[in-house]
Amino acid sequence: MATPPRVPDTQLSATLHRIANRREKVQDNDLERLPDPEQAHPVEMLSFLQRYQRVPRWVAQADVADALILAAWLWWEQRRVERTWLSRGRRLGLFLSQLGAPLGVGKRGVLDRLDRHEALLRFDRPDEKVTRASRRAAAEAEARRAVEQTWIEQHAAELTTLAQAVASQADRYELADEDREWVDELARDARDGAWTPASMTVLGMATDELQSAPEILALEGPRPHTVHQVLERATALRSEFAALTG
Repeated sequence: MATPPRVPDTQLSATLHRIANRREKVQDNDLERLPDPEQAHPVEMLSFLQRYQRVPRWVAQADVADALILAAWLWWEQRRVERTWLSRGRRLGLFLSQLGAPLGVGKRGVLDRLDRHEALLRFDRPDEKVTRASRRAAAEAEARRAVEQTWIEQHAAELTTLAQAVASQADRYELADEDREWVDELARDARDGAWTPASMTVLGMATDELQSAPEILALEGPRPHTVHQVLERATALRSEFAALTG
């Protein structure tokens, strides 16, 4: 199973607000039940989207695209939660068989899951307090940055071409200025050649804007349009980047 691209806090917030803004735009009849995007947990928003669907077709389609971003965030969060409690259980002396029972795995399965979670999340440990472990985490984070930066440099030309294609599609379908802020930010990175690992987050947010636009959702036909091919390539690149240190 492929590792989904990470969903950083900035992208999560933008997704929650995009859902809320879209529902407000069409004067959703269930607007009073909409979670506050400033405070809502992704699970709350997903529950709302699943329960309240009296909206135009393009809104429902955009909801699906954004719901899958929230689902990707939950995928990462579930692994953080599981790692936390498995690690705590081991520190407290629980048997591996006890820890594995709720998860349907045996002793070896618990160790395997911990190993996988540590490999996946080893650069995501804000609660680390042990000095020696902190130094190791810092060294690993630096190694990750080096790996990511090398990948960025190797794919700079491809990223530039992709950013230009994303902006071109936004132009083609005449997205409003307020609906393409991240598309334009990505285009500026391309013009300046200012590619960094953080640009992959910008790429994700730009493609979120594009794929959830009503003009794109309204496209029909037996074959994918060029914009769909652009979005597919962006997703593939982001997944490749996410798997670098996964």
